[in-house]
Amino acid sequence: MEDPEVDDSYQALTSREEADLERLLELEVDSTLNYNIHNASALTDKLSRDLASLDVNNIQDIMSSEQRVIDLMAVLDVALKETFLLENRIIYYESQLKNVRDIVQKVEKKEAIIQIYNDNNNRLLNEIEQLISNLDFLPKYENVLTKCDLNSADDLAKCLEAALKLQEALQHDVPLALQSLFAVKEQQEYLRNVSTEFGKRITEHISKLIMSLVNSYQEKLTMKAHESVLAEHIKAHRSLIPYAPFVKWCREVDSHLYSHLMELYVKHFQVIYEKEFGYFFEYLQGKFFFSTGKGNNTLISPSPTDSKRKSLAVSDFRGDYRRNSYANSSQSQSDTVETASTRSSDISLTEWEEFDSFIENILKTIDPVCHAEQQFCNQFFDLEATSNLSIPSTPVMGGKHSSNSETDTSLSNHSSNYSSEQSTAQAKRNDQLRNMLSELFGNFEQDFKNFVDDHDNRDGIYSLYFLVRLNRHVMAVSDTGSFLSKAYGNILIHIKRCFDRYMQNQLTKIENAKESKRTKVGILDFIKRFEAFAKQTENVVKYGPQRRADIDRWYVILMEKIFQSIERIAKEHQRAYKTPSQMIELENYHYIQLMLPSLKIPCLENERKEAKVRYNNALKEYVNLYFRRPLDKLNCFFEGVQSKVQQGVREEEISYQLAFSKQELRKVIKDCNLKDIKRGLEDMYKKVEKHISDPQNNLIQVIWHSMQEEFIAQYKGITGMIERCYPQANITLAFTIEDVLNVFSEIALQH
Repeated sequence: MEDPEVDDSYQALTSREEADLERLLELEVDSTLNYNIHNASALTDKLSRDLASLDVNNIQDIMSSEQRVIDLMAVLDVALKETFLLENRIIYYESQLKNVRDIVQKVEKKEAIIQIYNDNNNRLLNEIEQLISNLDFLPKYENVLTKCDLNSADDLAKCLEAALKLQEALQHDVPLALQSLFAVKEQQEYLRNVSTEFGKRITEHISKLIMSLVNSYQEKLTMKAHESVLAEHIKAHRSLIPYAPFVKWCREVDSHLYSHLMELYVKHFQVIYEKEFGYFFEYLQGKFFFSTGKGNNTLISPSPTDSKRKSLAVSDFRGDYRRNSYANSSQSQSDTVETASTRSSDISLTEWEEFDSFIENILKTIDPVCHAEQQFCNQFFDLEATSNLSIPSTPVMGGKHSSNSETDTSLSNHSSNYSSEQSTAQAKRNDQLRNMLSELFGNFEQDFKNFVDDHDNRDGIYSLYFLVRLNRHVMAVSDTGSFLSKAYGNILIHIKRCFDRYMQNQLTKIENAKESKRTKVGILDFIKRFEAFAKQTENVVKYGPQRRADIDRWYVILMEKIFQSIERIAKEHQRAYKTPSQMIELENYHYIQLMLPSLKIPCLENERKEAKVRYNNALKEYVNLYFRRPLDKLNCFFEGVQSKVQQGVREEEISYQLAFSKQELRKVIKDCNLKDIKRGLEDMYKKVEKHISDPQNNLIQVIWHSMQEEFIAQYKGITGMIERCYPQANITLAFTIEDVLNVFSEIALQH
């Protein structure tokens, strides 16, 4: 165990001491001895002497610096005394300034209070002056409102100025603190009384004017109950429009008066429009129906009443429309109508073009009335101040210069330049305007539908004409949110339903078609009617390609039902009249595969291919069924040969079979001479003539050619079997292919 005393006496060198020792040793090393220390004792003595010298120097330095320390302490004492004196002087100065600071602060507070007092007085004075200025209503203005002539334009201008002054005073926002002042309450009550009296006066005047106009229209409607023109409301609009600012004033000042005026106007003019549109459509009933001289227009047989139809020239309707022209109608619209009327009276139009122009002129008679009323309601009742209304210009279809560029207009190509809040407010105003017009023209939509239904009941094909024309008209309208656009959209939906019902009826007619009671069926009636219908439809739809999808869908459905009905009728007729079903199918599919390419309807390309396949199948079945007789014995003989081959007998060993020996083959060939074959072919040709409905039709030549090819195929098949089964037997048929071709040609020429 180590001695603790030894441990306590030992003290390790610090890192700094180690570094100092290393530097000392490096200085003391003799370079000539290669840094090796040979005399450690001498080194130790030298270090001891150096240490003693250092201690002596340290003691001397300490003793010499004592006086300087004493001098420094004396200086510090003097500095402390001076600091105490300075501090006492500062305290004295602060005590002297304390009273001055308190006085200055009191003065500043008093000045701030005085400034606030002055500011409040000035603000109160300005507020009172502004209040008096805004609530003041001069007696001269009151005198104008109570005594001015509301029928005079000059007085109306003065009255409007006074009314606006009154509105400004009424709508001035009085500060809450001033509302309790007696003078303010008294002035506001005075303004309300003046406003109430003037509101009653102006609304009574406008109400009387409206009633006067309504009575005037009632008298005119009594005298012109059956004319085709709608009354020109522009006169009423011109009479009422000067009072539009006062109606707006009523809306801002007293909403009840505004609502009363709106209800009064709608209530009475609704009756006028109801009668006008009723008389208008009543006059139009029966004005235009297709003449039957240009062909049937339906897929079903024409009714006995069709012979009574008459074609109305557009010029008959032109005078009615021109009497309805509005003074504010655009020049382009007048030019369009004038061109349509002139063209209609100068040249002979097709039925579609005539009826299209007829519908167009009806629309162009209705559009200005509805749009003029919409413009008036916008301005008079201030429902949609930012709207820009335009009457759509619908081109006449069928003319040389008619263009389909308008049809590319989409109902959705409108862009909004307003913020979302402005758009919402605008939408509400549009809804309010549309609702008001819906009440004014409450019966318009139903009257138009009844007009369409009347034509649809006479002949469903009219629904197609209405569908194309009205669709094109709706697509050309720029203001898709207007009442008229919405009404036309609903009418268009109704027309689409009528058209679908009409097409469904045609589908039912085809499905329920009965077989002909004649022995020879020929081309079925519904196929010819479909052809006429398709030609007429294509002539119409090319001017309104937007409805192409609707028509194409029904084309395909009708063709599918036609195929089904052909097969059904062919089988039913064969059971009843023994006419081969293949011949009925053959004739009708042959007609269809020639008809569809001539119609050039792209959507029926698959049906054309289907008709061709069905035609080829029917032709093949018919030929196979009625062609075996001329070579019947040979065919039966070689069918037996073929049966033996299938049983495993080699072809070259067939001749060893007793029933199929060379002798038996020669007997059969001897019985099949060219004379008998010619007789059989003539009988077969007569049979085809008996089956076919029209012997003059080139279809019989097609059938005869197919039979010729079938005969040649059988001939080659028989000769091939002879060569394989009876080699080197020197057995041949009694006639050649050239002989057979001559016989076929001879028979064809004879008939």
